[in-house]
Amino acid sequence: MTDLPQVPITDGWRFRDVQLEVSLKPFFDNSPETREVVCREIFEQWRALWRHAETVSVMLWVAEGSEILEYDGNPETEFEWAKYHGAPNRHRWELPGKARVNDPDHASIGINVAEYDPEGVGIHSRAYLYRPEPAVFTYGWLRGLVADLKRIGGEMTGRPVLVGETFDIGPEFAKSRFKFDWHREILSGGPVFKEQFISCEAVLKGDGRRYAAFPDGIPDGTGFGTFFGRQLNRLFEDCGFDFIWFSNGFGFSLEPWAMVGEVFDGALYHPERAAGIRGRILRFWRDLRAEFPLKYRIRTRGTNLATGIDLGSDASPLREIYQGGFGVDAPVNSPWAALDGDFGLELSGWMSHVARHPGGTFRYRFYTHDPWWLNSPWLDRYERQPHDIFLPLSVSRLTRDGTVEIPRDIAFLSVDDSNGKMPLTVPNEVIAHVLRARELAPDAPGPLLWVYPFDDFHELAGHRPDLPLHADAFIGTVINDGVPLNTVVDAAELRAAWRPGPLLVSPVPQAGSGVEGDLLELWKSGADMLFYGALPGDSAIASLLGIGHAEAIDGDFVLTENGRELPRKLRHTGFLSGGGFSEIKAADFGEKSESLMDARCGEVPRVAAAISRRVNGRGRIAWIRASLTTAEYDPADPVPIKGPILKPLDAARFHPPGSVFRRVLGAFGWRIDSTAPGREKRPPYVTIHRHRNAMVLSGHHRDEGATLHLRHPLGAPLLSGCRNFVRDGATEITGRIAWQNEVRVLMESGADGAVRVRELQPVMHGVHRRLLVSGVSGATLHFLVETGHCGRIRILRDPHFPYFAGDFVQPVIVETTHGSVITVANVTGEILFEW
Repeated sequence: MTDLPQVPITDGWRFRDVQLEVSLKPFFDNSPETREVVCREIFEQWRALWRHAETVSVMLWVAEGSEILEYDGNPETEFEWAKYHGAPNRHRWELPGKARVNDPDHASIGINVAEYDPEGVGIHSRAYLYRPEPAVFTYGWLRGLVADLKRIGGEMTGRPVLVGETFDIGPEFAKSRFKFDWHREILSGGPVFKEQFISCEAVLKGDGRRYAAFPDGIPDGTGFGTFFGRQLNRLFEDCGFDFIWFSNGFGFSLEPWAMVGEVFDGALYHPERAAGIRGRILRFWRDLRAEFPLKYRIRTRGTNLATGIDLGSDASPLREIYQGGFGVDAPVNSPWAALDGDFGLELSGWMSHVARHPGGTFRYRFYTHDPWWLNSPWLDRYERQPHDIFLPLSVSRLTRDGTVEIPRDIAFLSVDDSNGKMPLTVPNEVIAHVLRARELAPDAPGPLLWVYPFDDFHELAGHRPDLPLHADAFIGTVINDGVPLNTVVDAAELRAAWRPGPLLVSPVPQAGSGVEGDLLELWKSGADMLFYGALPGDSAIASLLGIGHAEAIDGDFVLTENGRELPRKLRHTGFLSGGGFSEIKAADFGEKSESLMDARCGEVPRVAAAISRRVNGRGRIAWIRASLTTAEYDPADPVPIKGPILKPLDAARFHPPGSVFRRVLGAFGWRIDSTAPGREKRPPYVTIHRHRNAMVLSGHHRDEGATLHLRHPLGAPLLSGCRNFVRDGATEITGRIAWQNEVRVLMESGADGAVRVRELQPVMHGVHRRLLVSGVSGATLHFLVETGHCGRIRILRDPHFPYFAGDFVQPVIVETTHGSVITVANVTGEILFEW
């Protein structure tokens, strides 16, 4: 099959793989005719997307993995499959927490069924068959399905079609005899999800049942990795599968869903356990791959948290898994954001997982339908709003050669809903937004660049696990507070990758480390940078800022900014913040830096944020202490912090941790703040990425009535296709839940008011685009020149169609740290930019 040439989507940003996930529910019976019809419908519905891909994958959610564990090698054997709504193993396990049933922010944690569902009728209390008399399937039928998907998919797409299996560690999706009746010894004994999840380090007790790879039964003491790998190999050989998906953090942690584990128990850190835990997890991978050949790729969801949190709580050896030759793909972005609304954790966690990764690219995953829990996120949780498309697809990774890498693999959970239906409106609507985001994909770093110390964080897990946990948990709150941090670079590649422009954002590096040395060399070359976290006494950053130390304390601090006391307090919890608050002004503080924000607990003064004084030829260094806390902390509880997310304090009384970071950005020419009419927990989200020298802004207002005030160092960004209201040098953005707009014009000065930016039709041979800016008064405008279109640019004041005569401005292109810019001063009324 030959595609017509389509640019730009097939020119440079082509997808490597499109993964369509499907359960068996659309197969209402087990006839070959039904199988044929359903397979054809799957590929037909997603044609507009896979036509831009090199390969197409279909990932089958057969059950929850027990069909692999129980496989006996007989094609006539029937298998249990995910034919339910709700919790099919509910009688065998208990959900933690006491979140209300109708509280979407806690849906992923679970509910106290006895308290909120006393009749036991909800899908968290029991399971319901999704339809009367669901089909019965055998392993022979499954082999036929795999063959049909490859045959039909290859015929319809003209591309290689890969078919994958799935494995989940928990009690969801399908009844599991293996987990909850035959071999309960494989269930984790972790502090939060005890006896609910399979532990990858488990050792099996012997049994005499027949399994495909163990026809005489399981020998006592067989490691789970050995058993699982051998069973996988047999099932894949017999049924023709190509890859396996590890769900819900399997293989990355001993208990992947919580912020607590064997290293951080919710109150204390136990770094002495890290090496042993790392070895136990890696033993699973070695055992698995000894039985399961590398020709079968392992695709992963990973944990729902961030690398630093996983290292600090569980010593998760992500680096060693990546480097171990295990044939594993980097984890995707977590679908939890659809459930708990924590997009900061989604984006920061994903960036932390792909700052370094083992594959040729990484994968973005979108939550269209849930085939088990009676929700279809595109239709209900997202309400058809594309924010969880626009925000994550603005993420990029800066590579060693100075270019950016974006996800070239894409996945959709799932193409069918909980009733086995495949509503056509969902792929039609979702694909349109995905292709639009792809059309404007990042091709250069965003204005803020997260320097991720991948190696250092792994080393810290063995002696200061609190530091990576704090660093990554804090950055999640920063993004939650509206900071556009969506480009990441591995600190080990920073020196080679660096090009002037972005503000470097980094946790305070370890004193004397290579990362510290690289950052200071870039600072000497003129790079601006913002550090966050505790400043040890031997830190070069502390010396450059003139920061000293006193007693480390916790508590509620009064903040002052420019001598003015702020109305809300800042709470500092030491074991979540990399230690107590000890930073004070040294004797030479005023000579080296100035305070941006001071803090006081009682009469004890501390420095909350500071910035270095200008040094000729060198950049500026800002620093914030990055205090962190959580509302769930209960020192009387045996596990005083559980997670899985940090719950914010009352925003009316306490500064959200990320708000201090946002205020400090003002020292670099930014303004990011918001007002909300209701009681929203989080302000609007915004990301900024670059595409052909434009800025592309993506946003999510949880409340469309909330107003985001945004100013870039060049001025107020004027969103194309919008009526922009500019006040006090910032653009006010409101009225939309999810949005994405190109920005090519920024207004540095001029009167407040409504400014319209319209895309005019070219209607002239040789003209690529025209932008008309209207409603400015006495303004200075900065125009971002489109990459590859510097040769013919015309700028016309007070333009009149057909734009051949009038007051033309001679364009002068200046290369700046913000890209190629043309500046036009004293603009009043309308001005046309044509190129």
